Amino acid sequence: MNNVNLAKTAEVLCTLGKHLALYGAETRLIVQSVKEMAADLGLLKIDLALTRTGITVKIIKGQAKVIEFAEITSFGINMSALTSLHQICLEVKEGKLKDPEEILLAINAVKAGSYDKSLLILIEAVAASAFAFLNGGNLAIMAATFCGGLLLMFIRFFLLKRGFFECFAFTVSAFCGSSFTLLVAKCLLHLPTPEISIAVMATTLLLVPGFPFMNGFLDVFKGYMDVGISRLVNASVLTMAAAIGLIGTVYLVYSPLWEQM
Repeated sequence: MNNVNLAKTAEVLCTLGKHLALYGAETRLIVQSVKEMAADLGLLKIDLALTRTGITVKIIKGQAKVIEFAEITSFGINMSALTSLHQICLEVKEGKLKDPEEILLAINAVKAGSYDKSLLILIEAVAASAFAFLNGGNLAIMAATFCGGLLLMFIRFFLLKRGFFECFAFTVSAFCGSSFTLLVAKCLLHLPTPEISIAVMATTLLLVPGFPFMNGFLDVFKGYMDVGISRLVNASVLTMAAAIGLIGTVYLVYSPLWEQM
């Protein structure tokens, strides 16, 4: 394997790890997938370093040494893209894909599937209503939660699309969504305080980053402490941001203005 092919192979491995991280794979899966593909491409040993901000692949073969780095901008979630990347890994293992250039093109061709934002807002609002039902809510509570869920997700997508920080988007959307739920439940449906609490709580459950928490715990339990802790910290900060918005709504409940309504 000449230096050009070695460099291209390093780029393939680094790109694979980067895409797996971007689409939500846990650290162990990223490491295993990259090392298995390296073995399938004829490399018996590679050095791999994965952090919260990037992945580095180092290949030494004879007198040749190649180091490739790729920046990881975020740890998202997209199971459809992960499935496509896993299929590429299987094709390389089975010998259907051998040329590094073709493998790189196949990896870069994988795009994250997405739904229409309007449909997502509706789905999330229905999910909020389901949360309310599971916590003992009746139809009125579910209706108030649905309305708040619609506004919450609309504001969240609106702010993220315009480049606001994710924490800020979580705080503002949590406050606006839960406050709207509060107003609908109190002023339109005239629900008692315990039922209002269920509706408000169910609305903000939409912002709990469950998947990052799960991946963070899995990374920590499997020994990938640095990446795992960074994922847990990031998820905890987002949760606290949503909690700040909810606290703002709770403050409204105990304000003199609310008592006059």
